[in-house]
Amino acid sequence: MFEGFQIIIEVPFAYTEREQLLDFIRSKFPGAEVSVVHSEVADSTVAEVLFRHDTETDPAKSDSPIAGLDSEAVLLKATDALAEFTKSKK
Repeated sequence: MFEGFQIIIEVPFAYTEREQLLDFIRSKFPGAEVSVVHSEVADSTVAEVLFRHDTETDPAKSDSPIAGLDSEAVLLKATDALAEFTKSKK
């Protein structure tokens, strides 16, 4: 059984829209654990996607909208969502 995943986003130290970003990404990835961490980066970036699976069940049989996708595919989707959020703030 699919047990969830975590998305880690790095933002610049002076970033002021942390809570709005968290809410936006959570709305795009319901059930995901989303972490926004301040780091020495010039622009916000999706740093990592981590999956947690029950080893006894096929993750593709889950009802999750990203079930069956690998971490790279979810990373790309999260990067697209981050770009969408950033563009909406300009």
